[in-house]
Amino acid sequence: MHAQVRIGLIGAGGIGRHLAWQLRPLSEARLVGVYDVNAELSAQAAAELETEVFASLDALLQSPAVDAVIIATPPHTHHELGVQALQHGKHVFCEKPLALTVADCDAMLHAAQAAQRVLMAGQVLRLFPLFWQSKQWLQAGVIGAPVAIHLQRRGYEINLFREGWRADPQQSGGVLLEMNVHELDYLRWLLGEFRVVAAQGAQPYPTPNFTQQWSALLQFENGVVGSVEVSIIDHLGGYLVRIVGTEGTIEHTGFSGAARYKRLGEPEVSLTPEEIGAPEPYLWELRSFIRAILYNETPPFDGYDGRMAVANAHAVLQAIGAKA
Repeated sequence: MHAQVRIGLIGAGGIGRHLAWQLRPLSEARLVGVYDVNAELSAQAAAELETEVFASLDALLQSPAVDAVIIATPPHTHHELGVQALQHGKHVFCEKPLALTVADCDAMLHAAQAAQRVLMAGQVLRLFPLFWQSKQWLQAGVIGAPVAIHLQRRGYEINLFREGWRADPQQSGGVLLEMNVHELDYLRWLLGEFRVVAAQGAQPYPTPNFTQQWSALLQFENGVVGSVEVSIIDHLGGYLVRIVGTEGTIEHTGFSGAARYKRLGEPEVSLTPEEIGAPEPYLWELRSFIRAILYNETPPFDGYDGRMAVANAHAVLQAIGAKA
């Protein structure tokens, strides 16, 4: 019989159940149980996922039948749960953000190193088709040397951030840590390390009590100039990434639409997500996690990438002069 990683799910909310469903097609992984502080939610998830309920967190962490955990709880709990799981010898897949402070991220990385276990943060944006394709084109040199990048993520999502733990910056970290660690990770993956030159933010509505619109100027170590604009109060919405190079331009529209590039004097090349044909992103990241455990394969992103996304979110917040 081939090796199989037995997984315990911590956190039975929407994203936890979604990740657990993605394990189904993976012959090398098996969900062995679920734990949530809300016993009713645990029971519902266990029934839906056809698995067991762990009566307590200790029961899950101490179980010899659990090799690895998926942590899909609110962000403020990630650090404590992650360190505990690693100290119990479990491999850890943690939803983003890895933690709410850089120090807590570092503590998780140290715990993973000490336990010799895999720690992976769910920076899944890299694996969505148009984002993935933009990186492939950039690496292939289709636009020559990159010069500048602009990213916009706009939508009217403020009501999502007015409910439950997301509304409390102490629990969610606000828009930058709860949502935009994705964009900040993607930019670093594309073009390398950067520093935040300047940033500004606005909070026109009293709730949620954190930045609701922000923009930042970035300077990449390789000389590329960057700008980012994010809004959760934009009624028209839209996603746009544009990378200008010495020989052409790449553009894509986020989660739907197309990725395209144009070189001087040549026809435009355009691909839809269906044409790109990449695997389902959440399935892809979990398969990578499993293969990192079983075969020591390098995953497409890891705990350190999660740490840097948090560090860059804090750099933007610091430049804005905001706590969250």
